[in-house]
Amino acid sequence: MKNNRFVAIALAVTLVSSAVPTSVFAQQSTSLAGTAKDEAKKPFTDYTVRARDVKARTETPGQPLDAQGNFSLTGLTTANYLVELLNKNGKVVCTEGPFDLSKQAIKSDVVVDCNKVPASWWLLGAAAAAGITAGIVASGSDPAPAAPAVAQFAAPPPASPSR
Repeated sequence: MKNNRFVAIALAVTLVSSAVPTSVFAQQSTSLAGTAKDEAKKPFTDYTVRARDVKARTETPGQPLDAQGNFSLTGLTTANYLVELLNKNGKVVCTEGPFDLSKQAIKSDVVVDCNKVPASWWLLGAAAAAGITAGIVASGSDPAPAAPAVAQFAAPPPASPSR
């Protein structure tokens, strides 16, 4: 009799736990951490960092950088985030990301670097070049002909009459 009760309780617990939606587990707490010391000027505490959810377009409250220019944004959900560096006036100085926290729950090596060219710009430039090339090939014409390269030399000034 005790065995039947134990089996019934175990079966009930198994059924209840399998009925819990997986989205509950997908909302685990995640974090982003890193540095912005190359972009922020001293004192670093005049700058804050926040995370912006790319899809929901919501943002976390700003967290000030520590004395070494480091930050840690905790308590985030599994989503794609941009990290925004803000100056003391609340103006966005730079963004970094996006970071997909559904694939990596804890990302601790974020480096906010405004001076690098984003990969999306490289892709846009490559697409533009491919479009121009495709247009030239499809039209069957050559690009604008180049002017002939002719070396032109200035004639020497006439000799002075006093010579």
